[in-house]
Amino acid sequence: MAVDREDDWTGLADAAARRKRQNRLNVRAYRKRKALESKAQSTSSSVSRKKGKPEMSEEQIPCWVEKHQTVVLIPASAVGEFYKSGSPLIPLEHNQQHVGSKINNLGEVFFPISPDHTITLLQFNVIRGLLTIRHLLSAIIPPSSQGNECSTAAYHVLPDLSSCPTSLPASLHPTHLQQTVPHEEWVEGIVHPVMRDNIIRAIGTFDEDQLWSDTIGGLFEGFPDSEVERRGVICWSTPWHFSGWEMSEGFLKRWGWSIKGCESDILGATNKWRTTRGDDPLVIEI
Repeated sequence: MAVDREDDWTGLADAAARRKRQNRLNVRAYRKRKALESKAQSTSSSVSRKKGKPEMSEEQIPCWVEKHQTVVLIPASAVGEFYKSGSPLIPLEHNQQHVGSKINNLGEVFFPISPDHTITLLQFNVIRGLLTIRHLLSAIIPPSSQGNECSTAAYHVLPDLSSCPTSLPASLHPTHLQQTVPHEEWVEGIVHPVMRDNIIRAIGTFDEDQLWSDTIGGLFEGFPDSEVERRGVICWSTPWHFSGWEMSEGFLKRWGWSIKGCESDILGATNKWRTTRGDDPLVIEI
């Protein structure tokens, strides 16, 4: 329908001008029809919701609950009540903040385990494992003689030690080399005796800080997750036995010499964890 004289194509002798005005009217009619259809759909949707059709549920974020040592799902809108981006992974006591009663009932919630946090969680487990080993070694190393390099805050990640052995596990018993060759006490925390001896023999020929960085340093130094994935080690299970640990491909390429003589044990444990999650086993020439 023509709404003004410029749209009226009747009586036009010029075919091109006539088609132009007809096309304009057709486009206008099409747009009006689509607008009416959209309005009808909107009204229908509104009525359906009022009749009780469920709306999409809110996204649930997996979060770690320290008190129960488990993961729970919390509505995304509630996560902001306790999670502050950039807050320290290892919290200080005076930094603890009050959160809503709903979350308090769950116990202490450390952080949402979103995909970009999974690597950090692995590092978190490594330091828990190392501190467990440190506790076990106190049976042969008096606490007063242990280095004071680990900050007080780090002890807040120490897990429940009630499940630890009451005596020093065989895997941590000192070797003859440990008892006769002077070395740093951190070597005692290596869970395979052959690897401990390899490290002692090589003291002075490698960068100890680099070894630390490739093991757990990313937790404090903040290098990219992609680097952690290539360089790190993972504690999956019993921390005082090599079977509970996995070494990354990058770690083994740099430090493979340290497992010479026990590669079947270390690679066997590593590949067990890799195949469990569907990854190909590693083949490393030592």
